[in-house]
Amino acid sequence: MNFKQTLLLISLSALFYSVSTIAKSQRVVSLNLCADQLLMELLKPSSLVGITQLASDASASFSYKKASNFHQHNDRIEEVMALKPDLIVAGAFTSTATNQMLDQLGYKVVKLGLPKTVDDIIQQIAFLGEQVGQLQRANKLIKTMRDEITALESGDQAAPALRAVVYYANGFSAGKETIVNEILQLAGLKNIAAETGMAYIAPLSLESLLVSNPDVLLLGRLDANTDSLAHQVLQHDAIEKLSALEHVQKISVPDRYWSCAGPSSIAAASYIQQSITH
Repeated sequence: MNFKQTLLLISLSALFYSVSTIAKSQRVVSLNLCADQLLMELLKPSSLVGITQLASDASASFSYKKASNFHQHNDRIEEVMALKPDLIVAGAFTSTATNQMLDQLGYKVVKLGLPKTVDDIIQQIAFLGEQVGQLQRANKLIKTMRDEITALESGDQAAPALRAVVYYANGFSAGKETIVNEILQLAGLKNIAAETGMAYIAPLSLESLLVSNPDVLLLGRLDANTDSLAHQVLQHDAIEKLSALEHVQKISVPDRYWSCAGPSSIAAASYIQQSITH
């Protein structure tokens, strides 16, 4: 065997080892609600050996029904270690101390950022599919999302776009550079907060909300704890009077639809689109 043949054999062996390693069934643990929801689409319970307890919370998790099929850990390092993970998936904002400790203990930790667009979501799903050796499932999920987007965009193109504003607890709204803005556009709406130049999640005064004269008022609230101080602004008399106007449509979107950027974002756009009357 000459040098070139030997080099080719080594290269093919390395490639085979690499593919086999990626495709190898892993024990995966999630430390983040958004990771929970993506991983439950990509892995079976035998491979996804731990998700957060928040995943089963119907007010926060879009995939709460699926969560009962998976083991839920309590976020303590010792319990995560007991699950003997090959891969840990955390959020970009998971406790720095936790991530550092896991790194020091020698675990492979993948950190997921916060997608701002559908393209970002698709890239994240493809990346995660590669990390857990489930590219085929990831591609199938991406195709489903693209088909749903096509269905959303095939709606009544002749109808004028309605102007909408999202109003959260504590008087916050969502402007440009947010997945919420993308959701509103998918639903065929104009985002008033983005039109004003607002970027990211930021406060929107009650006065500004009233002056904006929206066609659609989207109120975000958790199903529980709606009597908290943070949610009292959503029960303000001025908002009640605004939503009572004949031309204003008030839609309350469960927080689980947009607590994370993922397939639930497409479902949120569909939920809003189906709730609107032109």
